[in-house]
Amino acid sequence: MRQQYNDNPAVGGSPDTGWESMPDVQDATAYRDWVVDATAGAVMPLYQTANQNNLAIKRAVIVLAGKGRDAWSYWNTLNNALYNAAYQDSSIVREEISLMAPCWWTEADLNAGAGEQGQLIWGKMTWVSGHYNVAPDSVSKFSSFQVLDALVAQYMDQSVYPNLNTVVIAGHSAGAQMAQRYAALRATTDNDDRLHYWIGNPGSLLWLTTDRPAPNSNCSDPGYATKDANSLGRDGIVERYRGRKVNYAWGTADNGPGDTRCQAVTQGSTHYERGQNYVAMLENMDGGMPSDQTVDWIEGVSHDNEAMMNSAAGLEKLFKYVA
Repeated sequence: MRQQYNDNPAVGGSPDTGWESMPDVQDATAYRDWVVDATAGAVMPLYQTANQNNLAIKRAVIVLAGKGRDAWSYWNTLNNALYNAAYQDSSIVREEISLMAPCWWTEADLNAGAGEQGQLIWGKMTWVSGHYNVAPDSVSKFSSFQVLDALVAQYMDQSVYPNLNTVVIAGHSAGAQMAQRYAALRATTDNDDRLHYWIGNPGSLLWLTTDRPAPNSNCSDPGYATKDANSLGRDGIVERYRGRKVNYAWGTADNGPGDTRCQAVTQGSTHYERGQNYVAMLENMDGGMPSDQTVDWIEGVSHDNEAMMNSAAGLEKLFKYVA
């Protein structure tokens, strides 16, 4: 039996000038007005596995696109990885796994044609950090993290998915940055024991301590750091994050600088080095490496979401692993 592989669709435009369409993707349904919050009138474009049987779904993976906002490519890459996983491991059943990829459109995408009036629209990269939407005018102060809250809650609804055991929030590069920050700032719920995070090659990380491995006295704004985001305060947020089920993954050949702003460079000079420094920080904190968090070093892989997802560790963490 030959393993299936689907090519990415061609799309006009670019991340800078805006995407011109929301393309159809094989095996997926493209929803242009998925209801995120009916009361607020908030709707979001996204991709989800086509023709799925909700009663059969045991696992869901929500993948977050990188800087290019190409959700169709990330959904397709994840879907191909699932074909690969099911081909290699008979215990992984495609029909039991739902895949989803939200589209974080910006004003450039709205002007170019991919976005539509009435959809939630974000600033150029503000969705990564949980910022509020910038459009439509009828919906105000709706955070991208609220969108993730709603998507997770929909999957966790046992009246819709009665047999679902695990939801994975997965991201690579900027998508990993978003997933990691969301893991720290998501409010505690009864479903946290069923929620995992896969963090692949993030450009920078939400740092848990006040020191940095490469401090810079001229970098006045620490950035990318935990702040008093709510009543928990810094210590409470750090404690909660250390209790989350987080699976980190770094390619050992990911030696590009990525984000060159001083806040990121204080964490290390490359993606790989920042990962090494972050893991060392976790290990040196009181309590050591959190018991529900894992680290995978993907040998010889650079900043490549497809290779990261299709690694043995990537396939396991995305489609099989349960902490």
